[in-house]
Amino acid sequence: MTTIVTAVKGIVQYDNRILIVQRAAADSGGGTWECPGGKIDFGEQPEDSLKREIEEETGLAVTVDRIAYASSLMTHPDRQVILLVYFCTATNDAVQLSDEHDDYLWADDAMFRQNIAPNILTDFEQHHIFRKLLLS
Repeated sequence: MTTIVTAVKGIVQYDNRILIVQRAAADSGGGTWECPGGKIDFGEQPEDSLKREIEEETGLAVTVDRIAYASSLMTHPDRQVILLVYFCTATNDAVQLSDEHDDYLWADDAMFRQNIAPNILTDFEQHHIFRKLLLS
């Protein structure tokens, strides 16, 4: 049986830095750095889902500014994830992590590039996200 999952991720900005979170060691993909977000619940609007997921994972309230890009990846031979990535702005930088993540970092451009998972960095470069961040 094939499965398609729709998920949202936020490029959360505060004071010219981007929030990245490190997946919990016990979780699938443990230890990798990513942008916060998660699956859209049935009947939920993508932006509402993103606000909920970011608050659950980090304790932060965010404003969803605009969509950055959409992507698709195969996480298993019969499981595809459609990913909607949005630019967001945090109201403060006081992160309170859930059990899903072990650490967080408010990263500048160089720290982001050094820590983020390679496939996410490829997406950012392909969609010119760093240039768009400078223009916002």
